[in-house]
Amino acid sequence: MAFVYVIQGFDQGVRKDIAGNVFTIGRDSTNHLQLHDSEVSRFHAEIHAIGDQFEIRDLKSSNGIFRNGELQERFTLNTGDHLQFGRTHLIFTTRSQGKHADLSSEIQLDMNEKGASRILESARPRIPMQDPFEIESGLLDYEDAIRHLQVMYQTTMAVSQTLDIDQLLERLIDLIFSWVEADRGCIILLDGQTERMIPKVSRYKNVAAEGDGMIISKRILEYVIEHQEGVLTSDAREDERWEAAGSIVGKRIKEAICVPLTGRYGVVGVIYVDTSLNDSDRIVGNEEQHFSHQQLKLMVAIAHQAALAIEDTRYYSSMLQAERLAAMGQTVTAISHHIKNIIQGVNGGSYLVEEGLKSKDFSTLFKGWDIVQRNQKRISELVLDMLTFSKERRPEVTSANLNRVAEDVLDILRPRAQLERTELVFQPVPGIHQYMFDPNGIHRALLNIVSNAMDAVTDQPDGRVSILVDHDLTSRSLLVVVTDNGPGIPEQMQEQIFHAFTSGKGGQGTGLGLAVSRKIIREHDGDITINSDGICGSSFKLQWPSVSPTERAEQLRDSSVSDQNRII
Repeated sequence: MAFVYVIQGFDQGVRKDIAGNVFTIGRDSTNHLQLHDSEVSRFHAEIHAIGDQFEIRDLKSSNGIFRNGELQERFTLNTGDHLQFGRTHLIFTTRSQGKHADLSSEIQLDMNEKGASRILESARPRIPMQDPFEIESGLLDYEDAIRHLQVMYQTTMAVSQTLDIDQLLERLIDLIFSWVEADRGCIILLDGQTERMIPKVSRYKNVAAEGDGMIISKRILEYVIEHQEGVLTSDAREDERWEAAGSIVGKRIKEAICVPLTGRYGVVGVIYVDTSLNDSDRIVGNEEQHFSHQQLKLMVAIAHQAALAIEDTRYYSSMLQAERLAAMGQTVTAISHHIKNIIQGVNGGSYLVEEGLKSKDFSTLFKGWDIVQRNQKRISELVLDMLTFSKERRPEVTSANLNRVAEDVLDILRPRAQLERTELVFQPVPGIHQYMFDPNGIHRALLNIVSNAMDAVTDQPDGRVSILVDHDLTSRSLLVVVTDNGPGIPEQMQEQIFHAFTSGKGGQGTGLGLAVSRKIIREHDGDITINSDGICGSSFKLQWPSVSPTERAEQLRDSSVSDQNRII
């Protein structure tokens, strides 16, 4: 399983699983990952699944693909790769499909408490690490030192290229087994709340031995966690700490290394590896040692790096959860306040309806019913805004006339304009052709913008709102410009007002209207810009690419041919 996660840009926070053989990225709504970034091409790149690997290809985009800061056209993706498309930054990562569920039945902790503790070798993580391999003292030869440095480098790369703890632990245990001649090994993490030891990954040198399970002395694990130091035993059968334990006698453990995963704030788990004494070793009395003190020290250093990554990942997950809860709380607060105002309006209108019925005063009854209807409409608009804002949607593109869409919006708002004595001016573009866009979506966006403009001129003695429809042949784009003579929008507020739940109407608005409008226009590969001096008047320009029915048919035909070529 692989996925891309947007870490910077308009679509920040979006995560998409890469499914199927081809995964497309671009500004067009037909892509698997649509990026609402004007510097991203409509069809920017493709990710191809080739066996267990993923290859990304630039589709002759305008600004290319930057991988870890370097411009590249076609390359194999590695977990942790930082990708930049225009102003949007993504992280590519894969999630291991290995066994991460419950290993408690495979890895068991021996509860034997006999024997006193006797440490043969021990080592603590040193922060900062200085001369970790003591090359100057002659304890390591040059080749071993280089090899150890390579292992540390590989560990650093492994912990920096994934946001998935299970995948990190898989890589870590593989790395250890490629360097240490161990027969068995596992990584155990501590539950953050219960402190219970939870086996996460295991490895066996002999695959056939996996079915035998793994029994580990709980006393050695507790010692390592309590003292926060790694231990090495050169003969586990004679170590008093392991005396008479079934994990030693039954499995004939010869050597073992156990090191703590020590981070900034304490121990998050342990790494354990051991070797066993086979029958031939027992007969000939083979006492060859596979583990050394330097291997113990290196495993302590590796464990420290891994622990820091685990802490960072857990902190990151907690931070995301906190942000989600904060966003949920903000949403509930904003929406509930608005719903409360609507309910008050409904209650007020209902009261007038009841009074009108009792007294047979039809003017009071009609007045109350009008209030109920207006608040019913506000509820419908609120629900529609919430659905539009929260759902990832593709525009329902069809052939439509932009003049007619804008005129329909004005027809809806003219009764309100007459009531508030606001002048509505419509400037259609003469002879505009049919173009491909989502008329319902554009209608919704334009209705929000014009309604906001009317709100801005409510207190003006000569309130005026103009709507200009145009077709820019130079940029091949459609545009609608909504201008009002209200008080204007300060420059520092011009971007903020597009954020969800930011409203300048007090209790009369949800703060979703402009956010929804921008979302709709960006789904059309366009954007909304503001021109205002912050003193008198504002101008909102809605602009998106113009695509004729003929051009759309050609795009669909080319896309179909491309899909067939991929299958071939």
